[in-house]
Amino acid sequence: MAVAFVAGIVLLMKADANTDDAAYGYLALFLWFGIAAAAPVLLALGIPALVMTRRVRRQRRLGHHAGYR
Repeated sequence: MAVAFVAGIVLLMKADANTDDAAYGYLALFLWFGIAAAAPVLLALGIPALVMTRRVRRQRRLGHHAGYR
């Protein structure tokens, strides 16, 4: 996402430098809409994964290797 953000800024700078390259500005906007759409999806996947990883590590630390029965 950081690469797409930086690429969007570079594309906007290129579009601003020359009016013949105005299409780069639209490409930058497309990238930013992609970032805005991907952020909630990545959070929705990342937060539960983080919670489950912490639970597994806690169970291993406490010696519950067998899991639930």
